[in-house]
Amino acid sequence: MGIDEAIGVTHEALMVIMHLTMPILLVTTAIGMVLTIFQSVTHINETTLQQDLKIFVTLLMLFIGAPLLYDALRDYTLVVFDRINAMAPPP
Repeated sequence: MGIDEAIGVTHEALMVIMHLTMPILLVTTAIGMVLTIFQSVTHINETTLQQDLKIFVTLLMLFIGAPLLYDALRDYTLVVFDRINAMAPPP
């Protein structure tokens, strides 16, 4: 395995990670922004309100999206194992 192949595998791994985490991060960020605006308008200075709701929504999204996350990670792991198997010398 050369440097170019190692960089390619690393790039693919980072892309898989980004595809898996972006929906959760975007929803959590959007909820944080909406709650920040709501707290600014209503002058509610309760910091735990925002943290509790963001944690709840993140966990809910993880439970809902767990099968999709599992499938994507399983498929990528199988690809990596196939590449490792292809590098092994024949018996």
